Amino acid sequence: MNKQTHRVEVKADHLSKLTRSDPVKALAELIWNGLDADATRVDVTFGKGTLGTDKVIVSDNGIGFPMNNAVSFFGALGGSWKSREGKTDEGRYLHGKEGRGRFKAFSLGRYVEWKVRPRSDSKAPEKPFLLTAKVDSLEQFSTEEIQQDNSGSDRGVIVTVSELHSELKIFEPEVAVSKLLPIFCLYLRNYSDIVISIGGIQLDPVNATRTSHTKNLDMVPHEGKEHTVELEIVEWNDLKDKELWYCTPDGFPLQKYDRQIRSIGDFGFSAYLKSALLSVLDKENRIGLGDLDPVLRDITESAVTAIKEHFSRRAIEEGQAQIRQWKSENVYPFVNEPATPVETAERQVFDIVAVDLSEKLPSLKQSDKQSKAFQLKMLRLAVENSPEDLQTVIAEVLNLPREKIEQLSELLRDVSLVGIINASKLVANRLDFLKGLEHLLFDSESKKNLKERSQLHRIIAENTWLFGHEFSVSVDDRSLTEVLRKHRELKKLDIPIDEPVRRIDGSTGIVDLMLSRAIPSRYEDEIEHLVIELKRPKVKIGESECSQIKNYALAVTRDERFRSLSATWNFWVISNEMDEYAMYESNQDGRPLGIIQQSSRDRIKSTIWVKTWSQIIKENKHRLQFIQDKLDYSVGQEDALRYLRETYAKFTEGVIVDSDLSG
Repeated sequence: MNKQTHRVEVKADHLSKLTRSDPVKALAELIWNGLDADATRVDVTFGKGTLGTDKVIVSDNGIGFPMNNAVSFFGALGGSWKSREGKTDEGRYLHGKEGRGRFKAFSLGRYVEWKVRPRSDSKAPEKPFLLTAKVDSLEQFSTEEIQQDNSGSDRGVIVTVSELHSELKIFEPEVAVSKLLPIFCLYLRNYSDIVISIGGIQLDPVNATRTSHTKNLDMVPHEGKEHTVELEIVEWNDLKDKELWYCTPDGFPLQKYDRQIRSIGDFGFSAYLKSALLSVLDKENRIGLGDLDPVLRDITESAVTAIKEHFSRRAIEEGQAQIRQWKSENVYPFVNEPATPVETAERQVFDIVAVDLSEKLPSLKQSDKQSKAFQLKMLRLAVENSPEDLQTVIAEVLNLPREKIEQLSELLRDVSLVGIINASKLVANRLDFLKGLEHLLFDSESKKNLKERSQLHRIIAENTWLFGHEFSVSVDDRSLTEVLRKHRELKKLDIPIDEPVRRIDGSTGIVDLMLSRAIPSRYEDEIEHLVIELKRPKVKIGESECSQIKNYALAVTRDERFRSLSATWNFWVISNEMDEYAMYESNQDGRPLGIIQQSSRDRIKSTIWVKTWSQIIKENKHRLQFIQDKLDYSVGQEDALRYLRETYAKFTEGVIVDSDLSG
C-alpha cells in the first residue's frame, strides 16, 4: 500500500508547546502508551553512534492499534479513546486520557516513527504499518503498510525517536532508572507481572524499596464535596531524591511538587499524594500553579508536615539501630544498665548526642573499632564529667532541632566549646597541614626549592589520608616488580615472580607510592590500589607525564601475573598544573573530569587520573569544612607553617625559613 499523508486537526503552536515537554516526562509517556495497550513488557534502549546517543527506542508487546484508527488516534488532540474507557481490556487502570502523550516524544528528537503490529483476530487480520512524523511539520503525519518482520512478537509497537535534539543525562540507563522508578513504582507494585526494562536494567520497586508507609490525611472540602486524601511514602535503598508527587486516586503521578522538602536528613524517598481532588485540579490546569492555588497549597502543606513527622520517627528508629550496632561491635561505652535516675539521664543525653554526631561526622562510622570505641568513650566522659558543655555542643556543633535542645534544658547549661575543640585536635592538625602544604606547593620561593623525592614525597607518604579513608602505604619509591609482590602478598596467593615487570619500552619503572585498602565486595579478597606519580610543583603535567602513568597502568594490566589477581587499580599523576594536552585528555565526554583512560577486563578494573594539588587540597578542605564552620577554627598561615615545620622538620629544611613565619 502506498504512503498516505494525514493532517492533525490542532493548531501548530499548540502542538509545538507539547513538544517542549520535560524529557523525563516524554520518555515516561512513551512507556505509559505501551502499558495502556496492555503490554506486559516495555523495553527502552538507547542507540549509540560515534557522537553519542543517536536514537531512543521504546518497544512493547501491547495490542497496538489498526491503521484505520491512526487518523483518529493521532489526527485530533483530546480525542483519545482512553477518555471513554476506565480500564484496559485486561482490567488495568488507564493512565492517559487526553491523547497528548504521543506528541511529547518530539521533545526528545526531530523524527519519530511508530512501527505498529496490531492485535489481529481470525476474521479480519490486521496488517503491520509504519506511522511517521517530524517535529518541523507536526500538522501532518504519514502511514504506510509494511511487511511482517521476524522480531519474535506478533503484536506491539516500536517507537523510534531519532535526530535527537541534544545529548541528555536521561539517555544514561542508570540516570533514567533513577528518574523513572519513582514514576512507575506504584503501578509496577500493583501489576507485578509487568516488566519495564531501561537499557537492560529492570525497574524493580520491590528490591529498591527500604520501607513504605501509608497515611490517611484529613478530608478536604471542595465545591460542596468532601475528598479523601491518602499519602504513601516510599523510602528508597539507594535513590537520594526527596520527592512529592501529586497523583490520581489510582496512584498515577500527575506532576511532581516543584520544591525541595528540607529537614528530612539523609533519607531518600518518593511520597505519593493520592486523591480524586488532584485529578479535578489537574483537569482544571491548577496543579502547575503550586502554592498560588489555595486548595493545592493546603493539601501540600498537610502532606509535607506528615512527611516530616514520619521521617522524624524514622530517625529515632535509625538511632536505636545505631546504638544496637555499637553494642554488637562492643564499642558502646556503657556495659551495665543505669542504676539511678541520674545515670539514666546521662545515658539518654549520650545516646541523643552520639547518634546525631555519627550522622554528621561520617568519619565516626568509618573508623576502625579501636578509634570508634575511643571517640565514644570520650563523649561519655564529657557527658558524665561536664554535661553543661554539651549545651553548646548540641546548639552550635551538632545543630540539633530546637525541640531536642528544649528536652535537654533541665540537664544542660551554656559554657564554652573547649572540650569539643580538644577532641577535634586531629581535624585541626589536618587543616593546619593543608594550609602549610598549600604554601609549600604554591609559594613562588618554596616550590622552587622543594625537592620531589626527598621532601614532597616523604611528606605525602606520611599523610595518606589526603587520598581517602583506610588507605595505607604498600610500596614507597620501588619498582613495578615490587608492586606485583605486594599485590600478591595482600591477595595471599603463591605466584612465582621470577622476571621483573616491564613497561612497553622494556624499562622496569619506579613507582612513587602505592596505597592499598580492602573494599566491600562479594569477593572476600577484593583489593583497591592507588598508584601515585608525584611531580615537582614546577613541572606541568603534559603528554610525557600522561604517557608515563599510562605505561605503568599498561604494565600492570597486560602482565599475566597481574591478570590472575583481581583488583581495582587507580593511577594518579599529580602536579600543580596541566598543559593544554593534559586538560584536553582529562576532559572528555562520557567520563568524569580528570579521567584520561579506563578499562575493565578479567576482574581487573583500571582507571588513570590526572590530578592537580589544588583539586586534592580543595576536596580535603571540603570534607573538613563542616568542622571548620562549627568550631570557627580559622587557620592562619603562621600557625600552619609552624605546624608543618615542627612536625616534618627533616623534610622541610631549606623550604620553610624563619622569614616565612615572621611575615
